[in-house]
Amino acid sequence: MDAIARIRTKLAALPRTENATLGPVLSEDQVAGFEQRHGIRLPEEFRQFVTRVGHGGYGPTYGLLPITRWASRPGQPAGTSPLIPDAEAPVTRDFPGTIAVVHGGCLDWTVLVVSGPGRGRLVEVNADGLFAPYFHADAGFLSWYERWLDFVGRGAGPVDLTWFAQQMAGDEHALLDTLRNDARPRRRRAAAYSFITYPQPSGSLPAALVRALAEETDPAVRETIVRALAAQGPHGRELLPAALSDPSPDVRSLAVILMAPRDHPQMADVLAEHLRAENDDAVRATVRRALHHE
Repeated sequence: MDAIARIRTKLAALPRTENATLGPVLSEDQVAGFEQRHGIRLPEEFRQFVTRVGHGGYGPTYGLLPITRWASRPGQPAGTSPLIPDAEAPVTRDFPGTIAVVHGGCLDWTVLVVSGPGRGRLVEVNADGLFAPYFHADAGFLSWYERWLDFVGRGAGPVDLTWFAQQMAGDEHALLDTLRNDARPRRRRAAAYSFITYPQPSGSLPAALVRALAEETDPAVRETIVRALAAQGPHGRELLPAALSDPSPDVRSLAVILMAPRDHPQMADVLAEHLRAENDDAVRATVRRALHHE
């Protein structure tokens, strides 16, 4: 079954409460007209979707935008996008070579790159430059949209939806392999983010996350692993003290916060012991606040 067929099947399988409806498909003339007006050629996967599945409607946050809004801010179809997958991007308010496909609320948007090295990929941006643009992990529009359908199909709640842009597709084995072996920190972090809302994790996952934490060299990835560990329930939370020896004060402080001694009194003794050994003033202050509110 190809991606288009899988998407159609998964859309049809969603409960009626999801109101998973798309606008009508676009004709080739409509798509070609948009391309001619803006001097571009839309990425093939996106073209397939809007001409064979539907356009506008059901999708992340406020849904997919219709063709009438693709070129609206922050989308700028003209020009060439300088954004490079897996590379750090500068904070900016200008996004040439993109079209807007999802409004995430306020000034947050998901854009589709239509030119340049990131052509065909989805990027999360803020129209006022409040954060640097970052690529979704998916290789193209169809895999991105199918991942969205899988995400909601497993019953992800409103809070879980905030993680979608940072996550990636894959089963537990594949995600762990990416987390421990991929050379690109952004992909390792996406794998770690995916475990925050991962459905039906195995009993061995918390221990595997602790091993990944010990091996990881990037502090931002380690922070995300700590969040994923805390999301694994009591078994994961009881392993959080492993992060108290992390070389990064930020990671140690996050672990302290997530240990939540007020809700989990057994962690109070662990933190009290750590307070005696901790030499970073900011982390010590975090521990004191946590113990004060236990």
